[in-house]
Amino acid sequence: MSAAWPTLLPWLVVLPLAGAALVPIVAVGQPRRAGRFTLFVVLLTVVVAAGLVWHLSLTGPFSVSLGGWAAPYGIELRFDRFAAWTLPLAGLFAFVVPFAWRYLDGTLPPERWAVFYALLLLNLGGLLGFSVTADLFNLFVAMEVVSLSSYALVAVAGRGVAAWAALKYLLLGAVSSLLVLFAVGLLFTLTGSLNLLDVTIRLAAGGPSPAANLALASLTVAFMVKAALFPLHVWLPDAHAIAPSPVSAVLSGLVVKVGIVGLLRVLELAVGSGAPLEVFNQVLMLLGAIAIVMGAFLAIFQNDIKLMLAYSTISNIGYIVLGLGLASPFALIGGSVHVFNHALIKVTLFLAAGAIIHQTGFRTLSDLRGVARVMPQTSAAMAIGAVSIVGLPPTAGFVCKWYIALGAFEAGQGGYGFALVFGALFIFVYYVRMLNAFYFQQPVRPEVAAAREPPWSMRGPVLVLAALCLIMGILGGIPLTFVEPAVSDLLLSMGR
Repeated sequence: MSAAWPTLLPWLVVLPLAGAALVPIVAVGQPRRAGRFTLFVVLLTVVVAAGLVWHLSLTGPFSVSLGGWAAPYGIELRFDRFAAWTLPLAGLFAFVVPFAWRYLDGTLPPERWAVFYALLLLNLGGLLGFSVTADLFNLFVAMEVVSLSSYALVAVAGRGVAAWAALKYLLLGAVSSLLVLFAVGLLFTLTGSLNLLDVTIRLAAGGPSPAANLALASLTVAFMVKAALFPLHVWLPDAHAIAPSPVSAVLSGLVVKVGIVGLLRVLELAVGSGAPLEVFNQVLMLLGAIAIVMGAFLAIFQNDIKLMLAYSTISNIGYIVLGLGLASPFALIGGSVHVFNHALIKVTLFLAAGAIIHQTGFRTLSDLRGVARVMPQTSAAMAIGAVSIVGLPPTAGFVCKWYIALGAFEAGQGGYGFALVFGALFIFVYYVRMLNAFYFQQPVRPEVAAAREPPWSMRGPVLVLAALCLIMGILGGIPLTFVEPAVSDLLLSMGR
């Protein structure tokens, strides 16, 4: 049975894309069927992803060629240890979809529900395709599927502010897309190939080249924009704060990881081609450290809880990028694991915040004072997510931040440890503000005092995700079993 799993790798991408096309048909006359059908498709995708990860753990990385042409000439999908990210990626969508069932009541008119769920499945298909594709052009295509569906999801609420946020997101995303397309064209001109492994081999055979370095630099900047790395983050706060909360959870927890996965692919290209890594690593370290501090600092001054969470994303992307830039074993492991842990925590926080906003009608700390008295379960989930994002043990956020801190000293860059400390202090300050407002102040709004817990289709996913934030802190070794060998291989190719 295990030998059959690789043949299902294309279905990992096809299932959500085909589901997206079918949602409007399924929902004709019955808008609520769109949500149930979407969850069915997502759960099928989770099963396929779980089987592929299981096969990976038994046999190691594997590839599948499509269209009857073998690599490097045909389309190749590759499932390596970094691609194991696809299982939690699909799994987190399985929490977002049922949350949206009741959240959309009063948020979107029923005639838009099918479009909303179709866009979610398109987004998932693009994210999965980006994670497993082994050629540059399809990397670009998958990135565009993610980007276009994300722009539409931000604008789906239909308000003027949402449309403006989506437009700003689109304009900056277009710059990123053009940079990727330019780099792909340049690399094809230099090597005559689009296959990632083949391009790497041909670049190495050709020796150092200014044109190759320009292509790699273009890819790096493009993926920094996608990751919302400071100071290329300006599209993120408005887009994530204005979007419906299930969309905010997907954007903040999952979509920004396109930039991180892209940076990992650039790193693999640079290492294999013999390109100089010193400048690449220095830029990542510097921008990562600045993002940690500035994202957390800007979050302190936010009164809107979704804006606070959005700026928190900028800070935590800084942790991941700093880990990649330090390029020591501990730092790379910590940064790679934080890709998943941050996704889990941020989906928890945005869904909990969305439930509170949905039940009360308010979204600022000054209005939500005392909400924990009437929504204790949702507020507790929010508190667990806050403790996790700060990085306190025994939560999911502690493991990766501890590894990155160790990696800074391991790399002889102990000075960057100060950025970690300042970032943690700022994060602690703004989440203490939130918890103080929720738990230790009296309600000032009658609507808040009269609020009740959300329905179980919303509350259940939030509580399970909060529990996972604790469980993954205790069982932090699970993602390490996939990340550590991948990091070891990467470091070996770097001669470290």
